[in-house]
Amino acid sequence: MISENTYDVAILGGGLAGMTLARQLQLSQSDLRVAVIDKRNFPVRETTCKVGESTVEIGAHYFGEVLQLKKHLTDQQLPKFGLRFFFKDACQTLAEGTEVGGSDFFQAPSYQVDRGRLENYLAKSNEEMGTTLFSGSRIRGVELQSAGKDDAEGHEIRFMKDGEEQAIRSRWVVDASGRAGLLKRKLDLGEELQHNINAVWFRIDAPIQVDQWCDDQRWQSLTGKVPRRWLSTNHLMGEGYWVWLIPLATGSTSVGIVADPRCHALNDINSIDKAMVWLDEHEPECAGAVMPHLDKVQDFLAMRNIAKGSRQVFSANRWALVGEAGVFLDPFYSPGSDFIAIGNAMVGRLIEDDLAGRPLEHLAPALQSVFLTLFQNNLVTYQDQYPLFGNPRIMALKFVWDYAVYWGFPALLYFNGKLTDVGFIQQLSTGIEDIRNMNLRMQQFFRDWYAADPEVNADAAFVDQSEVEIMTRLNAELREKLDDAALKRRFSDNVTLIRDLMFEITDRVRRLQPQVALDASPPPAKAHRLQNIFETLNM
Repeated sequence: MISENTYDVAILGGGLAGMTLARQLQLSQSDLRVAVIDKRNFPVRETTCKVGESTVEIGAHYFGEVLQLKKHLTDQQLPKFGLRFFFKDACQTLAEGTEVGGSDFFQAPSYQVDRGRLENYLAKSNEEMGTTLFSGSRIRGVELQSAGKDDAEGHEIRFMKDGEEQAIRSRWVVDASGRAGLLKRKLDLGEELQHNINAVWFRIDAPIQVDQWCDDQRWQSLTGKVPRRWLSTNHLMGEGYWVWLIPLATGSTSVGIVADPRCHALNDINSIDKAMVWLDEHEPECAGAVMPHLDKVQDFLAMRNIAKGSRQVFSANRWALVGEAGVFLDPFYSPGSDFIAIGNAMVGRLIEDDLAGRPLEHLAPALQSVFLTLFQNNLVTYQDQYPLFGNPRIMALKFVWDYAVYWGFPALLYFNGKLTDVGFIQQLSTGIEDIRNMNLRMQQFFRDWYAADPEVNADAAFVDQSEVEIMTRLNAELREKLDDAALKRRFSDNVTLIRDLMFEITDRVRRLQPQVALDASPPPAKAHRLQNIFETLNM
């Protein structure tokens, strides 16, 4: 027997994207009828085999401020001490290599998030706010309502729960089913990206803290300046790969290996035993820290070609894809929760306008264009960049560049609530195109630099990002609330700053490698922004 219920929004999947969207919608309109359908029964195990534990500024702002989860994040999760990177040969200790990271927290906060703990909290609080949760349910089919038919009919979602087929109808259906991609598969929207990387990850029920890996006196003397490195998302960098170490509030540690298959085959790391052999060869200090706790491994997952695109994510026909059901870039720089935040904000805007009787025929494709343009612009940050990952000189400057583009453009607009304001974004189109073109040129410049100088110079050094004024200022400015006129001026200033940064980096590199050119770049308009990095790395 099929029972039918009617909702305003049906969300397929109760993971991070789906549960946060439900909360966002209930906060914005408490009488909205929202249903979430998920195959799991809540509460789930806290430490769960999912990526997305490390947040950066957009995602952290979405969780803490937009979703009003700051108390949960402060009390039940961990503060994040930024992104931290270590470069060294396999025969070196961490103290003998190059460390890049901050000596203090940036002003705009970020968090290390235990996904299971957060999703359990969201499931419980969402139900208290009025969301209907169909847990332990497997979706059998989705019939989308064709445009032009009676709006009251809505889309139909069929699922099995407790051995019985049930069905609901909903004006909106949002696919948050993760890599299952229910609507993406149904509508054949999948798009392969020119970015092929593989990943494995696992959790260990033990703290794995880089602070304890070395007793070198110089290294230990930095402890006062760099307290609790273990709270960072720690990256162990090498040619063609990186390894993450993320602490979780439950006491577990998330460990991941992400690699370009042209350098490191998935078959070499796709089991816990193989991964340990690989770590012992490439990151022996990490292997030594993990080995005593192999009896505490909580899960293991290997995934091929994890970057995925989609030709469409929003429709005026009242459906949308969010989270990994839509697109996914790369876990490097932790952008997953950012795109959840941006996508959910846009879906919320579409639903709000629809329920207010405003047409979606122009808004849906306009927001989709903004979303997919941000995605494609970010994609170039990763494409063919993995071979560079073992080179501290290149990467220390690439980090500054990538942060500046991120904080100076999408993060600035998101924090000021403007990424869903299509008209406002169109007014910035010239500057946005300038940033896009500069980013394309700089990512090619980094690749050309590596081709000219592939040698790894991982000397004993600490590049303190807290002493890089351009980074601390751009991050701190995210916390300022600006009116439209002030925001336009700030964005224009950031375009100029990013251009000056491009010229300063390329000018200095050409002194070392004259054959590495970036067209005919003029002298930097404002030099010495990066002088401390140049000096630290003997450039």
